[in-house]
Amino acid sequence: MSGDYPFSGNIIEAYYSNPELDTVAIIWSDNDKAREYYVNVDERDHQFQALLKEFSYESIDECTRNRNEAGRQAFRDAFQRYASERNMFGYGSDSDGYEQEEDLNLGILNILFEFDPEDNNHKEWLFKLKLKMFDQDEVKNSKKKTAKTEIRKATHPLLAIASYTKFLNLT
Repeated sequence: MSGDYPFSGNIIEAYYSNPELDTVAIIWSDNDKAREYYVNVDERDHQFQALLKEFSYESIDECTRNRNEAGRQAFRDAFQRYASERNMFGYGSDSDGYEQEEDLNLGILNILFEFDPEDNNHKEWLFKLKLKMFDQDEVKNSKKKTAKTEIRKATHPLLAIASYTKFLNLT
């Protein structure tokens, strides 16, 4: 059988099209538009042999890695946009990084000084603050049970911070 297949000499890229790595998608150009062609990974198959004359296993692996990473990055970017648009990071989506950081810092300061024990977001933030404190080595490794209890029972971020300072050597 002739090695002359539609993709011969016209391959743009070739990559594994499934997790089993038993099928290769070949993107090739007919000088009009890009087209897709699939071949099974079988070294006895004439189409696969024709592919290997132009594209090595290493090239197929590299294209597959690049394509998968591009897909992962597109997902990360889409998630970032989705989360920003829905204010899931605690700041708006229409500002640059510096303004977002400033907004976040102002939000933290507002929670510290305008804490509302009825606000679920404030309560969630206080809970996370306490978890972070208990995750610190100076608290984890301490035997100061009373001070740990004070952090646990703190009903305001400033009370939690005041209790946390008992674990620090600030003198």
